[in-house]
Amino acid sequence: MIWLDGRLVPPEQAKVSVFDRGFLYGDGLFETVPVYAGVPFLLDQHLARLQRGAQALRFAVAPSADDWREAIAAVIAAHREPESTLRLWLSRGRGAGLASDSARDPTWVAACLPARRYEPRVYRQGVAVFASERIHALPEQAPTASKHANYLASILAFDQAHAHGADEALLCNPHGDVCEGAYSNLFFVIGGALTTPPLRDGPLAGTARACVLELAASLGLAAAERSLPVARLGEVEEAFMTNALIGLAPIRQLLHENAPALHWPAPGPVTRRLSAAYAERVRACTGLTWPLLQAPAPQPSPPRPIPATPPA
Repeated sequence: MIWLDGRLVPPEQAKVSVFDRGFLYGDGLFETVPVYAGVPFLLDQHLARLQRGAQALRFAVAPSADDWREAIAAVIAAHREPESTLRLWLSRGRGAGLASDSARDPTWVAACLPARRYEPRVYRQGVAVFASERIHALPEQAPTASKHANYLASILAFDQAHAHGADEALLCNPHGDVCEGAYSNLFFVIGGALTTPPLRDGPLAGTARACVLELAASLGLAAAERSLPVARLGEVEEAFMTNALIGLAPIRQLLHENAPALHWPAPGPVTRRLSAAYAERVRACTGLTWPLLQAPAPQPSPPRPIPATPPA
């Protein structure tokens, strides 16, 4: 069952107008939330980001957090599977032309999709990332901290990475600083300290990203949001990526078009500690055991790239 504009309907009846601004212009937002044992993980953070996004995009009207909670409870109950992927969509609705004030009746949708499961090698051996030449926008150029529906730049970057046999793309901003992946936030360890690009450099304000920074503080790990020029990637000692569905996945190598690849331990010691803490956070919130990282095992043939899932 699909929640569409305030009521549950069968999937075949869940239809949106071709004049909806989300379809026409990508004028909307979305959230992707893992559901473990019937509990949406980090739901408060996802709903808060959705509300911030609606404000940043200047929606005249948007569902409240309580409206979304009603919808979420209904679709989880109708889905009847303990694990799933909760997807929330919000568009400005139908309107004439580009003027945003012509649309005052938003389209909002909630649905439970099959749970996203990743291959064990993603956690045990790590993933490959390709350094894309595509430039990521800065916050003053686009609402980068929100999950807006216009995802074309990430799609093209991921397609390029996939064509080079990588699982993810690495994107830099116009200043030449590392920004994020096509569907993930990126973390690096340099000089034993954890660092991730600050929001002013353009990455999504990821819920898993915020959780990892909180866990690092609780573990007493040195961590900072700091700009990382792409030229300094050779100083990196280990790396991992995050999003709400994948959790933490170590990065084993960074591929370049015209330069030697960089290789990192996957998982490294900092990644291991944070993965264990993340697993405990999932268990405390949902009762489910999120997979802990294990020692990498040799693999006889190159793995296929993992499908992209938008960052969360």
